[in-house]
Amino acid sequence: MLRRRFNFNDLFSEFDSLFDGFNSYGSNPLMVRGKKNVESGDDEDGTWTKETFTSDDGTYQITSIYRYNGEGTPKQKSNEISVLERELKNAVEKQDYETAAKLRDQIKSIESNKEKIDEIQSKLTEAVNKQDFESAIKLRDKLNKLKS
Repeated sequence: MLRRRFNFNDLFSEFDSLFDGFNSYGSNPLMVRGKKNVESGDDEDGTWTKETFTSDDGTYQITSIYRYNGEGTPKQKSNEISVLERELKNAVEKQDYETAAKLRDQIKSIESNKEKIDEIQSKLTEAVNKQDFESAIKLRDKLNKLKS
C-alpha cells in the first residue's frame, strides 16, 4: 500500500487539511492545550479525587474521578456490592425472584467473608506484583469461591 516513503509531518499536514485546522495548537498535532482542575475530599466511602481537563478553546472537557479507601488503594469492595445491589433491585422489579435470591445470597456471602476476602485480595496483589502467577491463580480461585 505504501510504496514510497512518507514523511509523518506531511501525513499529519494532510490530516490537518482534511479536518479543517486540527493542528491549530502548534507543532504537535496530537497535543491539546488546556487547564487542569483538581478537587479532592472525604466522605463515608473514603477519599476521592476529581480531575477535570478543559481545552483552551473549550471544545474538550474530560473528567476523571478516583476513589480510595483508608490504605490509599482504589476502593473496589463497596463498588462490587453496590453493583450487585443494583442488579438485585432490577431483578426484583422484573419479578425474577430466582435471580434476586442468588444475588441476595452473593451479597450476604461477600459481606460475611469481608475480612477473609480482604486478606486474600492483598495476598493476590502481592503474588501478582512478585509475578508468582501459580499462587495468584490459586488465590483468585479462593477469592471467587468466597464471593459466590
